[in-house]
Amino acid sequence: MAPPLLVCLWHDDAEAAVQRLLLSALALVIADAWASIFARPAHRRWGWSSAVFAVTFGMLLPGPVAWGAAAVAVSFGAVFGREVFGGRPVLPPAVVGLAFAVFSFPEGGFEARGLDTLPPDVLFASSCLPGAALLLWRSSLAWPVAVGAVAGAATTGLLMGDPAWWQHPGLGTFAAGVVFLASAPESAVARRGAQVLHGILVGALIVVLRLADPNHPDGVVFATLLGGLFAPLLNRAFWWWPRHD
Repeated sequence: MAPPLLVCLWHDDAEAAVQRLLLSALALVIADAWASIFARPAHRRWGWSSAVFAVTFGMLLPGPVAWGAAAVAVSFGAVFGREVFGGRPVLPPAVVGLAFAVFSFPEGGFEARGLDTLPPDVLFASSCLPGAALLLWRSSLAWPVAVGAVAGAATTGLLMGDPAWWQHPGLGTFAAGVVFLASAPESAVARRGAQVLHGILVGALIVVLRLADPNHPDGVVFATLLGGLFAPLLNRAFWWWPRHD
């Protein structure tokens, strides 16, 4: 996630870039602290998941936000997105934390980016490709979800009459959200067919949220959250699908 994070810092002004880095560091400290608190009684170890959580949280921040709100959001994401489930997240903790922040602190800067402030950013979208390739090589990327998300976003934009329907995959944090969140093992479903539907659902929800309320932030966080909640249902619907190992 280093390339997209660097692109975010390059787009920020100096003050916003420093705050993004400091908030990422704060998120790492808080997430590690919660992991330590929950891991010690269970005698389990924790690895790099806190660093991934911290970088993702910092990268998806829309801009300067309130420090207190960010700390509470990180704590909520760490505890209810991962630790209460024994350290095995059912949803990306960064998504849980950011969604909680948007609902709980609407005046804290988390809703600063509406659709009219999301110009196409080919550089940011392209910066996610090296990470996607690495995750794919390590079998840690559900690529049907990513393909389905692009197809779902483009199709939904076309059906809703958006003249810029083809631009949605390059707007805002779409690429980062799809690659690092929606296609992550803790978000994606297991079956191949269900993964495609999962991606289509996430991509469609992103466009619907963006077009239904132009003042709504990006749409990626909520679409990923809702898509992740539907993942068990999609898995169940495809339980009968024959598997070829």
